[in-house]
Amino acid sequence: MKWLLLTVLLYGLATAAKLREPSKRVPMGELAERTEEFRVAFDELHTEKDGFVQITRLLSSGELHLLNRASLTVIGHAWSNITNHFNETLESIDSSDGAEDCLEELREEILAEQIRAADEMSECAAFKIQIKEGLSDEFRALGNTLQIISTMAAEYTLYTFAIHNSFIESADHLDWLERNFELQRNFWDTTARIEAQADLDAIEANRPALIKEFTECLSHIPEVLDEFNEDILTRLEQC
Repeated sequence: MKWLLLTVLLYGLATAAKLREPSKRVPMGELAERTEEFRVAFDELHTEKDGFVQITRLLSSGELHLLNRASLTVIGHAWSNITNHFNETLESIDSSDGAEDCLEELREEILAEQIRAADEMSECAAFKIQIKEGLSDEFRALGNTLQIISTMAAEYTLYTFAIHNSFIESADHLDWLERNFELQRNFWDTTARIEAQADLDAIEANRPALIKEFTECLSHIPEVLDEFNEDILTRLEQC
């Protein structure tokens, strides 16, 4: 997954910075002051990221809701057509004075055709549900990854004390903070946020296409029912 690759890259660059030769020491007061400045900067970056994560979750959930609602409308029309398609024909059969055995056979065939059409509708719906669940999983993974990236920003200054001896490598400690803040800032601005927004834009753009595909999957069912109905009416005249 590209997100994992980028996160590993982020960690790898941070580790590379750690392995540099120790720099000269700086006064501990300066180290404390600069560390606090970076803590605030990282915390602000975390807040910015966290806000975007929440918006991402909200928008992706909204898009999936719209996809569900549109899909239910499509399948509702399809089901109504299947259940009501033969109403007039059944009324004609009931009012016919033809042979009862012949008429009953036509009724049974109509019921069987309705069941077949319903099964076909279910197959189209299952395909659509599979796509929707795939999108749900994708955006759940996206939100979780963004959340991890966001949380990392809030923990960076604490992490630096775990990997540096501040008494001996105080200048290197500050250099590491500066480099990694710029790395995170650049990574967020040029990669993570852009790719997340692109994914959100993609589902918004593809939602009509997905509904169209679902509609097309169901579209030939009425055609088959029409042909079947014509055959029933022809045979009704022979009963």
